[in-house]
Amino acid sequence: MTKKQNSSLIYTVYSKKNCSFCDRAVVLLEDLNLQVVVKKIDEDITHFTEMREKAPSMRTMPVIFKNNQLIGGYSDLIDSLKHE
Repeated sequence: MTKKQNSSLIYTVYSKKNCSFCDRAVVLLEDLNLQVVVKKIDEDITHFTEMREKAPSMRTMPVIFKNNQLIGGYSDLIDSLKHE
């Protein structure tokens, strides 16, 4: 993957403490100079509620969105970035 810059893209990562895949997703996006918003579901109940409403079928962490469209988890993010 090469470094990219696209200011119109915003990635939202719903994350929690001690989640290695959450941390990896955030670092990967930051390394690619992509805009990342991290929402810790175990620090703010509104983030958890928001995540459950937007992605009720997701059962693992992280839960990643690109411009409010669900990508999925960490491996889905990798696949998504490979196809851009």
